[in-house]
Amino acid sequence: MEYILIFISAIFVNNIVLSQFLGICPFLGVSKKVETAMGMSAAVAFVLTIATIVTFLIQKFVLDAFGLAYLQTITFILVIAALVQMVEIILKKYLRHYIRL
Repeated sequence: MEYILIFISAIFVNNIVLSQFLGICPFLGVSKKVETAMGMSAAVAFVLTIATIVTFLIQKFVLDAFGLAYLQTITFILVIAALVQMVEIILKKYLRHYIRL
């Protein structure tokens, strides 16, 4: 019985996509074309992965080292925004013939 409750809570209660809407942009924004939605979801996954690595390094070696942990939120927002812009520029430059941005 406990396994069933864990399974149900994982699906409905603790589901990150349902509770925080992370990664939902590919589904809502470009869901009419599967290829475009797959490309967008890959870009979102790439940005999340790189942002996790970069923000961890900034947190560990800059913010914690200099006692600036209170700047965590604004730093993370700036890093993620910069990464999104960089991915968009790279996609426009190298994949111009394959996709329309």
